[in-house]
Amino acid sequence: MESFVDSQENEQQLSVQDYLRVLYRGRWIILASFLGVLIVTAYFTFTTKPVYQARAKILVESQGSMQRALFEANYLNPQSTTITNQVEILKSRTLAERVVLALEAASYRDSLAIFQPNEDGNYMIFRKQVDWIMSYLEVIPKTDTDIIEIVFSAQTPFEAAEICNTVASTYRLMNKEANLAEFKDLRQFLEFQLSKKSEELKRSEDLLRVFRENEKLVSLDDRTKELITQLAQAQASMEATQVEQEAAQEQKRNLEKQLDERRQLFSSDVTQISSPLLSELQQEYARMVSEKVKYESLIAQEQSIDPKVYQLELKSQSNRIRAVQQRLEEEAQRIATTSMVSDPLQIAQNHITTILQLETSIKGNTAKINALREVVSQYEQELEKLPGQGLELARLERQVSVDQNIYALLTEKLEETKISEAGQKETVRVVDNAIEPEEPISPKKRLNLLLGALIGLGLGIGLTFLLEFFDDSIKNPEILEKMGFPILGIIPEISSREVVSRRFSTNGGGERETVEDETVASRLITHLDPKSPVSEAYRTLRTNIQFQKLKNKESALMVTSSAPKEGKSTTIANLAITMAQMGSKTLLVDTDLRRPVIHSVFNLGKDRGITNFLLGKMSFSEIVKPTMVDNLSVVTSGPLPPNPSELLASEEMDEFIEQARSHFDVVLFDSPPVIAVTDAAILSTKVDGLILVVKAHQTQKTAIARAKNLLENVKAHVVGCLLNSVNVERAYGSYYHYYYYHYYSYYGHDLKRRKKSNIA
Repeated sequence: MESFVDSQENEQQLSVQDYLRVLYRGRWIILASFLGVLIVTAYFTFTTKPVYQARAKILVESQGSMQRALFEANYLNPQSTTITNQVEILKSRTLAERVVLALEAASYRDSLAIFQPNEDGNYMIFRKQVDWIMSYLEVIPKTDTDIIEIVFSAQTPFEAAEICNTVASTYRLMNKEANLAEFKDLRQFLEFQLSKKSEELKRSEDLLRVFRENEKLVSLDDRTKELITQLAQAQASMEATQVEQEAAQEQKRNLEKQLDERRQLFSSDVTQISSPLLSELQQEYARMVSEKVKYESLIAQEQSIDPKVYQLELKSQSNRIRAVQQRLEEEAQRIATTSMVSDPLQIAQNHITTILQLETSIKGNTAKINALREVVSQYEQELEKLPGQGLELARLERQVSVDQNIYALLTEKLEETKISEAGQKETVRVVDNAIEPEEPISPKKRLNLLLGALIGLGLGIGLTFLLEFFDDSIKNPEILEKMGFPILGIIPEISSREVVSRRFSTNGGGERETVEDETVASRLITHLDPKSPVSEAYRTLRTNIQFQKLKNKESALMVTSSAPKEGKSTTIANLAITMAQMGSKTLLVDTDLRRPVIHSVFNLGKDRGITNFLLGKMSFSEIVKPTMVDNLSVVTSGPLPPNPSELLASEEMDEFIEQARSHFDVVLFDSPPVIAVTDAAILSTKVDGLILVVKAHQTQKTAIARAKNLLENVKAHVVGCLLNSVNVERAYGSYYHYYYYHYYSYYGHDLKRRKKSNIA
């Protein structure tokens, strides 16, 4: 049975009108969903606190570095990496903490929500305030530019703009401090060393002066002076290298400190980041520097050698050292930009490169210091050969010369550092300060209402089609035709109040009917309101049956349904009335011996009925009862028997049908539902034809298929189907909707005209 229904359903092709009918039937669901979602959306839209967003723009320029001040080391710092670094700094907790402290000290502090109590009267702790700043802060780098946009969201325009500007100014200050940190530390280091060396120079000069005064020894011979000069130069170079070594180590420690602040997960011992090639190059660099120092000390002792000879060798050694140094820089940069450094954000590549370069410089200076120390030791051994007074004078003059050279070098480097520090420009510049926004970014009232309307409409339409999908009831006559049933008629839904209202207006007023009168009026509408569209629908049913009768010579018809409460009794009553109104002698027989209703429709007693005839207690003429309708008689059910199926299958029932045919033109039988009991199937084999009543939007397709199967099993002749209780409003888009209103308006106009004439 289910396969039959499925096959019939698959044959149906949905058209645009079918979809329109579905939408029209579910218009109240769509409207309710639309209004419900729209009202909820409007409530949350207009009750949600607005969020304002302020924007500031900053420009990050190329950063200056320490190599221009002191050691001339290359700082490889791609600008793309710099922008990435600055974005991460802007998102950092360190910056957020400084922003909170800056806002705490601001004059408008009490106007900010971050310092206000919550609904419970509790204030946010410092950590929560920092988290609040970070959660509402957004940093957006502009593609293909050096500009970063700072976006902050708050519940008031003033708060959004002020906090956004505070973030920009605090970041600018942090960047300035970071840029000057290396210069500051180096300047302080050089000032301390210069002060220390100044005291040493003064002390050595005083010792030389006192010695000369006491020993009456003013000068030394030329050879000794030359030896002292060479020794002083070597020792001065060694001490200057030591100063540079300490400065490089101080700079390295400073960079490692900054690196540790920016990358907490990164090891402070960055010098361990290496590769076999880097270690080999560093050793080669140190060896070559040591050889150059020793070569310079040797040629300084040999005055007879032509300068052109050793100048070429020194130039060659310098070129080899520069080549190794360049390879060291490339290897350091490669290490800093590959997976050998576990830095997914790449915010410290420049620091890593610089530290590796400083490590190379430190190793080279160490080798240079060791070589110079050997040279100084050789010169000191030669000075030891001098007489006692000459040796002491040589030592004092050497110390004064060394201290003077170191003092001059430190003074020069300190002045260079001061100049570089003073000329260090800021690398962050505020392009646009944030201004108070005029409109909130959320809630977006128009957009929210539009989305709410669309969602509500879509939800309603979806629910409508979902209910339609699960609704297995008969909705239109086309479905019955697809299932193989001829359509004899379509009866619109009968409204008892509408019928009574029409009768009241037609009769020119009077007393209103009771509830019982309204029920009778709705069931006998063809008699009480013959001009109504419903009455016309029953007359159409009568006409279609007549054509069937002319073709098949049928005169005894049975009306049944697949299930109870589908309107078969009302249908057969009005069909009988229309038959009688046509002039045909009509007999209506109530063979529903379980729940008879025909007697109540015509307000008759059921004590004398068909059961009396079937039991042989009364004759045919005794049970036939006239009605208020001309040409229409009724046989009620009579007393309800315990075995209605056996009575309907008896020979007495055949005799009753024969007598009814001989006395009346049309005989109509009201029977129980087909599926509920076997009465209808039994009676269908004795009559000329069967009419199946189907109630729209109630009778299930499976029930119709089951009823058809039962009737086919007994070889009943199904004349056709009647679609009952069709809601004209729900049948929007169908031809029946058009013709119903066309007919109704026509007769309505006629009634108005008759009413006016009666009043006149």
